[in-house]
Formats: sequence, C-alpha cells, structure tokens
Amino acid sequence: MTATETSDLLASCYCGAVGLHCEAKPKSVIHCHCQQCRRLSGAAFTTWLSLPREATVISGATNLQQFAASENGLRHFCKQCGTHVFTEDKRLPGILGVPAGILSTPLTSKPSGHYFFSDKADWSFCHDDLPKFGGASGFERIDV
Repeated sequence: MTATETSDLLASCYCGAVGLHCEAKPKSVIHCHCQQCRRLSGAAFTTWLSLPREATVISGATNLQQFAASENGLRHFCKQCGTHVFTEDKRLPGILGVPAGILSTPLTSKPSGHYFFSDKADWSFCHDDLPKFGGASGFERIDV
C-alpha cells in the first residue's frame, strides 16, 4: 500500500537527505502571512501543517541544522540544500510545523484560514473565502 492510499503524508527536503513520514492527518492547516514566514519562504505566505510529533518519523535527522528563530521557535533545515523541513514551538509541545511545499503526497486537508493577514505583503492579493485573522496577535478575526 502506498502513502496516497492511506492518510499518510510524505515530505522531503529538496535534495532528499531529510524526509518526514506522518501516519496521521494534520491537526491544522493554515496560511501564515507574517514577515518571518515570508522571509523564510521567499513567497507571499507559507502554508503550514501542524503534525503530531508522535505520529511523525524523521529520516536523515543527522542532516538537519537548527536555528533558534525566536525564544519559542526552533527551525530545522537540511544542512545539504537549505530546505526548511520543520519548526518546533515551545508553546505547542508535541507538534511539528511543516511547510506544505515540501510534501510529496497530496494534501487532502484544506487550510482553515489566513493568519497574520494584517502583516501580509502589500503586493499580495487574496481572493478566497477563507477567514482572515490579524491584529496584534495575528489570530484576531478581521473583516477585509
């Protein structure tokens, strides 16, 4: 049975030195428009999966390099190709934040909303019906 025949998710860095295999559906899927995510991805926003750590196997972990992006966030990158593979946040123990762009299997869970929308790039336009969140916390419901 392949991962696409189950709910399993497969992901890897660009060069394939690091891989993820999660046997559970994401706890959430969101679009984040904060400046840190934009700078990290080089895109208008990053789509994040919140994966349960206990259901996720990391292969090639010796190829990971860590970067403390904040007092709470620890980002993990491939040492070989630089791909951002996952983030851990002290405020969310047991959760891995995985950028959806590294998935190699289809994502059947849909994003629940746009977060830090007040901080979005001024050149970015969003025309979907997903709820928007922003304000000081990035998580306050806003009408746009």
